[in-house]
Parts: sequence; structure tokens; C-alpha cells
Amino acid sequence: MGEAAEESGAPPVEDGDVPAAPATASPDEPAAAGVDDAGEPAQEPGASSESAAPADGGAPVEGSAEGGGEATSGPVDGEGGDAAGAPDGAPPPDGEAAPAAAEGEGEGGDAGAGAAEAAGDAEGPPGEEAAEGEGGEAAGDEGGEGGEGAAEGEGAAEEEAPPPPPPPPPVELEPLPEDYVPVRDRPPIPEPFLRNEEGKPVPLPGVESLFLTGTTVDLVGLQGLGPGNITRELTREVLLGDIQFRGAISDFHAYKAKIQAADYEPLIIRFNEDDVYGDGNNYEIALTAEAANVWKAIAEETESRKRLLELEAAHVAAEKAKPRSKRVRKVKPWVSMGSEVDIEEASVRPRREPIRLVVQRKRREFHQPGAKLADKDAHELWNSSQMECRPFKDPNFDMRRMEQDVAVQAVAPLRDAACQSTGAIPPRPAVTQTEALDLGPEAKAELLSKPVAERGSVAGFLERVRDLAEVAMVQNEITNIFRDDLAALNDEADGGGGGSRKETLVSEAQSFTHLTFSKNKVVSAIQWLPHRKGVVAVACTEAQSHAERVARMGRTSPAHILLWNFRDPIHPELVLQSPWEVFAFQFNPLHPDLLTGGCYNGQVVMWDLSSEADRLGRRAAAAAGGGKAGGVTEAGGAVSTSGAAADRLGGSVSAKGPDLTPPSTAMGTTLGAGGLGATEAASSSSADGDAHIPVVKHRFLTDTQFSHHQVVTDLQWLPGVEISHRGKVTKLGEGSKECNFFATIAADGKVLFWDVRVEKLLKKGKKADELLDVVWKPIHSVHLISLIGMDLGGTRLAFDFKRLDQGMFYAGSFDGELVYADFIKPEGEENPDYAKSCLQAHVGPVIALERSPFFDDIVLTCGDWQWQIWQEGQATPLFASGYAQDYYTAACWSPTRPAVLYLADQSGSVEVWDLLDRSHEPSIRVTLAATPIMSLAFNPMPASASAAQQAAQQLLAVGDATGVLRIMELPRNLRRPVHNEKKLMGAWLERQQARLADVAARQPARGAARKEAEERKKEAEAMALAEAAAREAAAKDAAAAAAAGIPPPQADRREKKGAPPPPEFDEKAEQEYLKLEARFKAQLGLLPPEANGSAH
Repeated sequence: MGEAAEESGAPPVEDGDVPAAPATASPDEPAAAGVDDAGEPAQEPGASSESAAPADGGAPVEGSAEGGGEATSGPVDGEGGDAAGAPDGAPPPDGEAAPAAAEGEGEGGDAGAGAAEAAGDAEGPPGEEAAEGEGGEAAGDEGGEGGEGAAEGEGAAEEEAPPPPPPPPPVELEPLPEDYVPVRDRPPIPEPFLRNEEGKPVPLPGVESLFLTGTTVDLVGLQGLGPGNITRELTREVLLGDIQFRGAISDFHAYKAKIQAADYEPLIIRFNEDDVYGDGNNYEIALTAEAANVWKAIAEETESRKRLLELEAAHVAAEKAKPRSKRVRKVKPWVSMGSEVDIEEASVRPRREPIRLVVQRKRREFHQPGAKLADKDAHELWNSSQMECRPFKDPNFDMRRMEQDVAVQAVAPLRDAACQSTGAIPPRPAVTQTEALDLGPEAKAELLSKPVAERGSVAGFLERVRDLAEVAMVQNEITNIFRDDLAALNDEADGGGGGSRKETLVSEAQSFTHLTFSKNKVVSAIQWLPHRKGVVAVACTEAQSHAERVARMGRTSPAHILLWNFRDPIHPELVLQSPWEVFAFQFNPLHPDLLTGGCYNGQVVMWDLSSEADRLGRRAAAAAGGGKAGGVTEAGGAVSTSGAAADRLGGSVSAKGPDLTPPSTAMGTTLGAGGLGATEAASSSSADGDAHIPVVKHRFLTDTQFSHHQVVTDLQWLPGVEISHRGKVTKLGEGSKECNFFATIAADGKVLFWDVRVEKLLKKGKKADELLDVVWKPIHSVHLISLIGMDLGGTRLAFDFKRLDQGMFYAGSFDGELVYADFIKPEGEENPDYAKSCLQAHVGPVIALERSPFFDDIVLTCGDWQWQIWQEGQATPLFASGYAQDYYTAACWSPTRPAVLYLADQSGSVEVWDLLDRSHEPSIRVTLAATPIMSLAFNPMPASASAAQQAAQQLLAVGDATGVLRIMELPRNLRRPVHNEKKLMGAWLERQQARLADVAARQPARGAARKEAEERKKEAEAMALAEAAAREAAAKDAAAAAAAGIPPPQADRREKKGAPPPPEFDEKAEQEYLKLEARFKAQLGLLPPEANGSAH
């Protein structure tokens, strides 16, 4: 410390002292104030450089420097201590620098120059500013002129201005109380009034609200009351004096009695600035001590919190001013928010001792050549014939279990033992490495030369492991290194029926309805557009009875088919107008721009949407902000050229030319990981209203004379075939893109086949503009007869599209009949019987008839309260469900799971039946609406899509009786099939077939037994009647004899006397008893019929 002071030109400073300031300073720079260690000014009030006394008894020295001494400008102590130009630590006057000293041997000017140089170059101690530049030169000049160096400091000090006033001493903050609670954490201050039942403010009990004029305020001395000062105390005498002086005009006159009866003094009057009571008054007075105490408490609490807020702000500011290392960090106490309860509930602890299980096997039994171990899924065991009692989930019982994943490794018991090693092996440190042993050339040659059969032969070892090495290499070659094992495990878990609650729920993704076209109407049919994602069409019909429709017959009532796009859930994308209500319609599977539908009056209508594709593309492009003009537009729809209609309606309908079905991005923007949702972007129709919804009229309508005579109930397209007028079917080539024919069925008992190439009916010389005048007639008709010989009231059709050339199909009727028919007309027959079989399947109309997408010969039928599974060629169903509580309205197969089917009923619920899980009840039942569900339809998937792609996204469209279309998103366990599900479903069907065969084999024996039982019953009834007649005749004879006085037989008299019967009488009775006993046992089946005959 001393060396630093000498080098900087300042006197040495000891610990705890403040270094002295330099004697001279630049007039442009302010002097630095001396500060002690505590950060406070060292100079006391009133001190100056002239009145300063030498420290430690030192004598003043007049600036002479001799030998190796120090030149100073003020008194110094005898030991070269503090400078005495000012009190210890006091700042020098303005314009004067602190004294500076320099080492040297010169006198006069040399000493002054040294002092000036030191003051100009060296920096002073902390808290000081060294004089540089001009200050140094000035000091040198003074030293040169005076010859006394820096000894003129005293004179310079007298000429300077007086020192500035010292800063005020620091204010010590008032500490916060120990039980201090922050203001923000305290409860709110009570209001100075009450609130009634309606929440309006009312005065406190003992408080009166009054209006004081300006004159009254001046007279009683209430001036100055306002927002900052709202209360004032007045004596009772002042108020009573105002009343006595002013009389009735005094504002306090009405409260004179209450003022006189007040139980405290002085009274408090409060300024009511905001008129909180709504009575127009501006003051209120407390006439009871209780009310006054409430006001005082509120005022005191308000003032207290104000002071506390100021104190809090001061403490916060003082804490922020401290260095970061000296700040006091308050540790807040732990406040329980319930997390420890959640942790306790989420933790799983064992509640019993773990079960000890020892699994062991002899070592020689390992690696047996004939043993093959394999895993088997639990669902295979559950659904196999080996398990009689299959588990199923009880819907009335649900128990949540907390699982704990604990792994235990069983090891042999160990024992700690110690042994004393001998000194044969010297101890080695842990870093010692031992070189591996290697065989010499002779030993290697000997091993390689051993024959294969000899023990220890290398050739024998290689021979033994050759097959195993080849197997391992083959496995490495065929193993898929890109396979995701975790994904496979997830699939297995889902297939086993596991998953979270979200993965097992059928959730609604979106709903559609329109106030004009679909509200309060019935969604009779649903069809997904096969070439566009996220677009679905629905046919809406009036909810009218048959009598109401008959009353309205003859009057045209336009109906509509709505095309909904997932991008706009409010406005339909297209509206297809029909002259009559449409109950069945379907898009052409190969040319989706063609749409045909069956009407209520029996006519068939066709729309061509190719002319609307360009308009839809332009609208979607405008909604998306632009697009390519004249090209393919990503509008969620198909864009085609203007000549597409002529191509389809001229010659034949072909798929040549440009691809008119570009991929849509509608679903891409609405579907994500979490499910399905509508995007914010909507079409122009959603912005402009219903006026901009395109309405498309039909292109062709069949002639009434050649159409059905009752409602068309179903319609099916027939791709890949050509049908002649006699019903002869010609199958087109493999991969053909032709689909020109469709079939319709109605309640009039006819199945009509239609050709969409209407232009073939044009006569020569006519133009295409006259297509509307063409009479569209069916090319083939099939008439079906029911079981009672009447016309079959058809409801549904089911074709085998893989064998259309054979002509076989199924049809359902309104009477619950299932007809298996052939639509190919036999040669040489004019009125053939097309129906091959007609079976009574249901007691009500067949509302669903669908072939299984996985088994070509399996058909699902649904009607009334039951559904059945039929096999083609069988007269009885393979499986018939039990009767449900509600009437079924729709049914369909799952497109991805062979063993799952979906049914809808009149209660608004959808049932999911998994036949591999249980067959006596549905696996899942979901209530979707409060009204009946009328139709179901799955979104179609391309034929080229893999099973994983088909199961990745599966949507179910559900239409109800109020015109609402719901899009349901199915969980993963209903989309993805379980392992070998098709094989398991085939085994289930085979078991049903075996059951039917067994029942049929036992039917003759059961019939014979039933017939024999009926005969025995009749014989027993006849015998009982004969016995009753004999008893009645005996009773009559006995009564006649008693009336004539004839005594009873001798045997009767002996019986009355109690004498024992003769032996012959006992033997006869015994024979009769044995006969009766044998006959009774024979009736019960305990004895063969021969025994019964012998008994006779």
C-alpha cells in the first residue's frame, strides 16, 4: 500500500484511512470527494482547509523538499502520514486539486516540477481524481516561480470558493413487522356500505344519506371535503345550532331527533362523491357509534395500507440498490396446491409380498433338436375351441387398476467365502496385463491334421457348426434392417384389444346440416365420392308417411342431393336437383362424374357433373387466392374439359384422355394426428351465402311408362360387363375401364338393367341437342315372385362383382324374404322363373343386404330386430343374432376387419359387433343422436392401397332422421385387423358350418323321437280318458244300487269291517298296479317301448 502511494505521488495510507487529495487540479475538472470505507463522506459540516489541524501531532511544513524527502502542501505528521491540508478524508475546495508529492533530490523549481509531473501522470487512490494536463503545468509553474515547489498550497486554498454542503446522512429504513403480510395478499378492504339482495349499495345501519347545499357546507364548516379527504367530525352543537338558526330549511332538520339521540360525540360526516346509493345525495352521516367505528376502521386500514405500500416500495428500492451478492433472498414457505396428493395417488406400491416362482430345467434338456418353442397370441386362445368359457367385458363393472412395472431376476443363492492363497503366484498390481497364450506352429499343424472323427479336431468343429452358421447368415440376409420394432409392438398391442381410452372410442369429427335443404328431413342415402377425398353426398327426403305421400301424389316436389366438402361445414359444395325424392343413388365407380338415382315415383334420373368441374375449380382457386387458368386446379374436386360430357355420352364411356381426378387437398388440411377438423378457409359459398351454391339439374330422366311403378329402393353399378337385351352377360377384358350398366330394384317386384349410353337411342339424322327428347328405357328386366306368389317387394340388391358373368345375385324384400336369383334369361323361355330360391329371413323389411368384402360367399342381412349371416347355397343362416331392444335401420361390414360389422337402430345408437370377441352382444355401443339413424357408409379406399393405408384413416358417415350428417372417426382397434383375423374369421365360419351340419345330421333322430313322444302322449291321454269313464260308470252303478237298497258286494263289506282281503284279490290289484307303473315309466322315457307293450 505504501509503495503504491509513493509511486502515485500520494502519501502512504494505512488500513482504515482515507488518502489525501492532490494539492492542485485542473480548473476544468471537479474535485473528487473523499469517501471512507463505509461509503459515507468523511468531512464533517463546517470544516475547511484553513482550520484543519495537523493529524497525530504533526507540525506544518512549508513545502520544502530536501534529499529524499517528500514535498507536500500542508502539514504532515512526523512519520510521513496523512496530509493536513484538510481534515481527514475531507474533499478539497472547488478548483483545487489534492496535494501531490514526488521523490527527488532537487530544490525549488526541481521539486515543483516533480510534484507537477507526479500530479499530472499518476492516478490517485480510489475515490480521488488525479490532476492531469493543465493542472500539472500549473503546478510546475508555481514551483518554478516560488522556488518552493508545491509549498504555495495554503495560499491557493485561501483564494478558492467555500466547499459545497455535505450530503444528508442516510435515512435508516423502518423495519417491517415480524407478522407482516404483504398488502397484495391481504383481504380487500370492506366497503363503507352494505348491499341488498339485488347487489345494490345501501347505507349501513345508523347511517343516513342526505344532500347538503353549498350554503350548509359553508355554515357548518365542511369546506375542503373531496376525494382526498372524505370524512370530517362535527360536534352535535354545531348541527343543532344550524337547525335552530335556519329552522325547517336546514338540511339537517329531518334528522334532528336522530342527531340528538346519537350515542357518540363528535359526529362523522362522509363525502359521497359518486352517489353510490343512486338517490342523488352527496353526503352521509353516521348517527350511531357502531357505524362510526366501521368508517374509522376502514379509514385506518386504508391509511395503514398506504403507509405499508410506501414502506414496501422503499424496502424494494433499497434491496435493488444493493449488490447482487448482498441481497437478501427470502425463501417462501411451501404452500400445498394438492400436488403431493396427486403424487401419492399416482404412486404404486406393492400391497402384498411378491410371489416367488422358481422355473428350472436340467441343463442336459436344453437345446433339444426336436423342441420348437413359439409364442401364441392370447386372442387366439380365447377364440379357439380349447377355451369353453371365454372372457368378456362386463359393461356394468369397471375397475381401474394402477399398474406397476417391476422386473425381478431370480438368481442362485450366493455365499461369501474367503481363502488364503499360497505363495506360488506372486501378487500383481491391477495395471498388470498378461499376454495371451498362442500355440506354436507344430501344435497348430497337429490340430489341423487331426481327422474329423477325432476329439478336438478343428475340421470336426467346423463341420458341426457349418449348418448353424449358414442359418445365421441366411437370417442376416433376409432380415429387414429398416423394420420398426416399436411400431410392430404397438400394432400387436392394438390388435390385442389394448390401448388408451381415446384409442377405443368412436368420436364425432364433423357434422353437416343445412337450414334449407336438409333440416328436419331424413338422410335416406349416403355415398362418398370415389375420386375425391373429404367429399360426401347425401340424399334428403321428407319425413312423411305413405298416406301423406299418396295425398301429395301428382304434385311435383323437387328434392335435392347435397355434396358436402370438409372444407365448408355450413354450405354444400353442390346441390343436385331432382323432380322427385331420391331414395337410392350411386356414383359411377370408374367415371365419378356420372351419378344415377332412383326416385320415389319409380323413375331413374342421371346427372353429369363434368360440366360443373371447371366451375368448382375456379371457385376453389378463387378461394385459395388463385390458381392455374385452364389447368388442373387443386380444388378438392375434379377438373375436366368441356368436351368430357360428349365423350361420355357419345359412343361409349371410357377413361381415355387426361386424368380428370387430380388428388385433393381437402382432407390433407383437415386431418391430422389428433383427428379430423374443419379449416378456417372456406369456399366462396360460405362467404356469400346460399345464393352462390351451384344447383345442378338432371341430365336424363327415364320415361314413366318404362320405369318402375313404385319407389326405387336400391341401385348398383355393374362394372366390367356388357348386358344384352336378353340378359346375356359378356365380361370385358381384365383391367377394363368400362362401366356403362347399372341395376335398380323397386317394390313392384322388378329388377331393371339400364345403359347410360343414351345417345345410342338417337335416330339417324338427329343431333345431340335433342337428347332431352330421347325415351330412356331399360335394356333388360327381371321379374321376381315372392313365397306367396305375389310380386316381390324388393328393398336391396347384392351382386358378386367378381362373378357378374354368371348372373347370380341376392335380393331382399319388404316381407323379410331373401331371394337368390339369376338375371340371365334362359334360351327359349319367354317368362322364366328367375328366382332360384326364396327364403324367409326376417319378419320385417330387409333394410341391409351386403356381401362380405373378405369372403365372396358370405352375405349379411339385417331386418326388424335381428341380423343374420348367410352362406351362398345354404337354406339356413350360418348365424342369427338375438333380438335387439330397438328396431335396426342400417347395417354394413367393416372394410378393413373381416370379423367386425356395424349396425344402427332407431334409438340413435351405433353397435359394433366383433364376432371374434363375442357373438351374444355388441362389443361397443355408442349413442350418436336422439333421433333414429337411417344410413351408414364408409369412406372408400383405392383398390391399390395396402392394408396399412386402408386402416390408417377410416371414417364412417352417419345420417339421421333430422337431416344431420355426422362424420365419425373410428379408433385404431376398429381400423386395424388383429393378427390373422381373416384366418380366424374363416375358422369361425367353419365352426358355424360344422354346427349346422351337426344339427342337420341329428334332425332325423330328433324328428323320430319327437314323433314317438307325441304318440305316447296321445296314448296316455286316451288311457286317462278311459279310466275316468270307468270310474264315472262305477260311481253311477253304486249310486243306483244304493237307491234300490241293494247291499254292496261282499268285498266292500269286508273292507268296511276291516277284514283282510282274500289272496286272489291282492294278486289282481298287484297286476293292475304293475301295469300302471310300466305305462307311466314308458311315458317318461324310462323304459323302452317294448316294455310298455309287454305291460299291456
